[in-house]
Amino acid sequence: MGLPATLSALVCDGACLAGTIVEEVRRLSPPAPPRDWSQLLGAIDAVAWRAAVAPTPDGARAALLALLDAWADQPFARAGGRWWVGRASAEVLAGLRADGIAAASWPVRAGGSECWFVTAAAGEAEHDPVPAAVPQARPVRVERDDAARIRALIAAVEEHGPVPVPESAAGRFAELTGMRRSVARLVVSGLVGLPDRDEERALVRKAPYKATPMTAASYERLRARLGGPGRRAVLAAGMPEDPAELWRPGGIEAAVERMAGVWRERLGVLPAVHDEAADALEAELDLPEVWARRLAGGYGAAADATVEAAGWELAATPNGVGVEVRAVPPAGAELPYRTPVGLSLRQIASALVWAWTDRPVGDPAVAGAMALYERLRAELDRPELLVELPGARVEGTAERLAERFGPGRLPVAADRRKEGTARQVTAYDCGALVVCAPGGAAFLRPAAVAGPEVWRRVREAGGLNEALDRIAPLLPGGGLERMMHRAASGAVPAGAYEADPRRSCPELVGQVARELGVGADAAALYLQLATLAAPTDRNVRRWNGWSAGQHTQARTELLGTGRVVEAKRARAGRTLFLPGEWTELKTPHLPLETVKLAPHAVRPLWRNQILSPFGRVLPVAPLHEMFTAAWEREHRP
Repeated sequence: MGLPATLSALVCDGACLAGTIVEEVRRLSPPAPPRDWSQLLGAIDAVAWRAAVAPTPDGARAALLALLDAWADQPFARAGGRWWVGRASAEVLAGLRADGIAAASWPVRAGGSECWFVTAAAGEAEHDPVPAAVPQARPVRVERDDAARIRALIAAVEEHGPVPVPESAAGRFAELTGMRRSVARLVVSGLVGLPDRDEERALVRKAPYKATPMTAASYERLRARLGGPGRRAVLAAGMPEDPAELWRPGGIEAAVERMAGVWRERLGVLPAVHDEAADALEAELDLPEVWARRLAGGYGAAADATVEAAGWELAATPNGVGVEVRAVPPAGAELPYRTPVGLSLRQIASALVWAWTDRPVGDPAVAGAMALYERLRAELDRPELLVELPGARVEGTAERLAERFGPGRLPVAADRRKEGTARQVTAYDCGALVVCAPGGAAFLRPAAVAGPEVWRRVREAGGLNEALDRIAPLLPGGGLERMMHRAASGAVPAGAYEADPRRSCPELVGQVARELGVGADAAALYLQLATLAAPTDRNVRRWNGWSAGQHTQARTELLGTGRVVEAKRARAGRTLFLPGEWTELKTPHLPLETVKLAPHAVRPLWRNQILSPFGRVLPVAPLHEMFTAAWEREHRP
């Protein structure tokens, strides 16, 4: 009943505003309460855009064209009309009608007293009773002859069919606004959306929009930020003075540029984002697009909801039996619930490792990685920063821990959510290391690890080595810093991959080829299988630039050496493996040879959880170093 009732109400409301029917007839005419058409006053071009463009489903287009056809006959489609639009109580509207003012109105909610309304503006503003009675009413002036333009649009759709929206239009919108290409497709297709959130997310993930899950959620937030008026303004901007221009050469391109201009006014503009890199970051590391923007342009190239930490404190965990590091927000207003505070070291480090080990050298998608590393370095150099060492404990009684690590102490705050539930814990601060008693939970202060001697003393605490191995790649001189220097060295030519041993360590490939009695391609494949956590067939071909035939040839040659085995293993994405034990990591991680866990500083936990430096199984050192270490391990007698 929604469309028939709305069309009936539209016609009757228009007739009432024109003075051809009385209020009682208007009110009794629709078969059911109509939808709120008042919001389209001054923005009917938004409906016209959706009716015109090809991505709109045929059923929805027929409904929109019917609405436009009815609209064209109404007084508010005429040029020069002045109107008031707003919400008011039924009593206020009754008072206006008692003064002889015609008003089209309907309850906002069934049975409610608040109504949306439309009424004509008086000739003289100072004598107009509407703004006095409804101060928040919105004035609308119809500048153009919408009736003629709407009829021209309907005729063009009937004659030419819906106007195609080429991929180049989405590309142009993305270029002008910095939006993801999938978001741009959704906008130029009519700001596609459905009332049901789950249905909308399912729709936008399908062709032709192809939004990833995170992009679908981001699009939902962008539509909410625009709000109804903003969405209508963006779409209305697409309609030219003469609707027939949309079907002429350059018509859609000009429309998209107008839409992008309104989008920028409402939401601003972002630097262009590399879609493929953003999709890969989401799929492989579960990182949102803000990190793709930061990898391309540095940390300041994009912002998210994260608030800079004023400092850090030790606090009791919610269960009251442990201690955790908690970022302290800046003084001031209360932050919204679940606002992230402080830079995520794991996220920024993961993005950097991915940039320097899984992208081609010189890739513009990671041109800002050096600047992003400096941001990470600045965070790690903050003297108040403490990093948890999960899964590690210093053994000893409370008295022994006090003797070894006291007398300096740090306060331990109670958990704000469960005041008074924490047991008494003392945190002993000895500079680079903070140890809690009882229990021996330990925390590292990265800024205090000033050199090898300090690092040696930290390791002598006992029980922390595995956890320290997981934090070591982030520290000065660690694997991440060496990756950064390697990326700046020019050792691998632009366009090639560090993950291709023929480019990153050709001398080692030659040695392996001689030892195994194979060619360089088979030797490179062996090093990749022996070293990397995810040497899937797809990845290997991407890194090495191989065709399927080249890959098959190298695989056949390597299999003949007896150094690898052929098998079918679930979710491995490959058929060649090192002989030995196999670890079935759960999604989102890929399963891998057990021997690779220690070199990647990974310990499997339960379900899909792991302990690792980065949250995923990623390299902890430059790949040429890891290739060498793997060869030495596998070549050991």
